[in-house]
Amino acid sequence: MKNRFVLYVIFLVLVSCKSTRTIYDRHGELKNITDLRLIKSISDNYLEYNTIFFKKFKAGIEINGENKSFKGNIYLNRDSSVVISINPLIGIELLRVRLSNNNVEILDRTKRDYLKGSYEYLWEKFMLELDFKTIHSILTNELFVYPPDIDEIDALKKYKHDVSDDLYVFQSLKQGRAQRIERKGVKKELVLHEFYILPEVFKVNRTYIKDFNSNGVVDISYDDFFEVRNGLFPGKMKVSGIRGLNKFIIELKFDDIEFDSTNSLGFKISDKYSKKTL
Repeated sequence: MKNRFVLYVIFLVLVSCKSTRTIYDRHGELKNITDLRLIKSISDNYLEYNTIFFKKFKAGIEINGENKSFKGNIYLNRDSSVVISINPLIGIELLRVRLSNNNVEILDRTKRDYLKGSYEYLWEKFMLELDFKTIHSILTNELFVYPPDIDEIDALKKYKHDVSDDLYVFQSLKQGRAQRIERKGVKKELVLHEFYILPEVFKVNRTYIKDFNSNGVVDISYDDFFEVRNGLFPGKMKVSGIRGLNKFIIELKFDDIEFDSTNSLGFKISDKYSKKTL
């Protein structure tokens, strides 16, 4: 049970940032645009960086009715690793986590354990099929394919877009097909994956995933976009998920971010720690 809770905490901090900011609060104008042009417009508005140091975050999480609060920081090195420090609101570090392309590593400070495993272990515990690229994209407010696909660029080209509530909706299944599947209640090896995109600035405002086979749903929403490096980044995030009797809600607030900072967050394994497999 504890390992499961630890994994939810890891996911809890997989999305963050904020600094002195001007909040973006405009509603852009929707225009006629092709699917490929929409993809390009979104990718053109990604922020450029080699590293991001999320110096401070606060988070609240509810798992099946149990509430917890945490704080911590994150160091992201583009395309190679994410290091996360997790602390209770009052007290010393509880966990330090390193995510890389192939491995998930956890330093449990309370038990003096070093745990290592693959992303398959996370897939079994979470309501999302996670790999490093997916986590990286969620953290940095970028597009990703779900389920994960090596040929992501080609896979994204199969998505189609529509409009709803003054947003572009970029989706893996046409809305009509998804609605027919839901009405029939037939389990299929299909996933509805939607991005809700702010017009003009072309930032991801919300990501919605529904797995028709497991009837699992994950909803990720971004808020308080602020100006940084000639672009926008979210200052708040809410993640909710449900599958069967399992439910969780995560609310995140991010304070203080440094791009390409001289500061960093390390991951050193003490000889005194017991080595275990996740």
